[in-house]
Amino acid sequence: MTNKIMGLSCGRKNGNSEFLLKAAAMGAAELGVNTEIIRAFDLDIKPCINCQACVREFRQGKEVRCVQKDDVDWILQKTVVEDCGLILSGPIYHLRWNSIFAAINDRMNATAMRHPEVLKKTRVGAIISVGGAGPDWTNLGLLMANPFLQHTRKLVDQIQINDAPVINSVLCEHHVKSLERAKQLGRNVAKAMMMPIEDVKYLGEQSEFACPVCHCNILQVPEKLPEVVCPICWVHGILNSDGKEFKIIWNFEEAKHPRFSEYGIGEHGKYIQNLAHIEEKELKAERVRLLQKEYREYGDIIRPYKNDA
Repeated sequence: MTNKIMGLSCGRKNGNSEFLLKAAAMGAAELGVNTEIIRAFDLDIKPCINCQACVREFRQGKEVRCVQKDDVDWILQKTVVEDCGLILSGPIYHLRWNSIFAAINDRMNATAMRHPEVLKKTRVGAIISVGGAGPDWTNLGLLMANPFLQHTRKLVDQIQINDAPVINSVLCEHHVKSLERAKQLGRNVAKAMMMPIEDVKYLGEQSEFACPVCHCNILQVPEKLPEVVCPICWVHGILNSDGKEFKIIWNFEEAKHPRFSEYGIGEHGKYIQNLAHIEEKELKAERVRLLQKEYREYGDIIRPYKNDA
């Protein structure tokens, strides 16, 4: 990697997310690593419209480009493709990161298809998630940010900062500790950039039930207990009890090839390709065409008008 970290701030100008990202940059600078910051709020960002143009071009062997014309392609070139470390920082608005981040995340396909080498994850990154409503309202913050980072980076550190809405107006001991923790995150990323990727270890806090890949502890029961699975990485485990304490026995072979690994994405691509062949056959049927026509023409579609009371 180059001697640089790319920071993506999805919060307000000089808001909590940006302050904490800058604290991480200061920590990295102590080890001689520079940070460039992208302030997403300043840029033109449009959502994915699910037009499938990128998928069609990929199937046809063409150079894949998103049809949306804005700044997202540039953001993705800097954060997904460029040879550097990556720190994501974003706010939780309603249990998850805001729509600015969601739009960037949803638009990743075209860039990743043009640059499949990024799936080898030879670089490192970290996440700063910021909430202001207490821990009961921020549970999904790190979970929602991980899919973006896990596509292209090995996770070094991540923090969930709670009760932070006054960090840029009134500082108390809690906020000073949060800023120092963010600086340590920056140092951790900088140190990881200086070692072989196979030697990089996760340095953040985690619970004993955390997934071995994303290190989050939100689990899904795919069918019935005792089987559990990480909904982000799709690594399975068995919930075990000795009569006193519970623990999870994770499938570490799966953890070597999780959902967002080169292998995992490849398998998903095969599934989509196979599904496309099935759809092409089915769409030739007259019954399906008539059904599509019925649903396209049905419904009272409304929209706001300027002369509404």
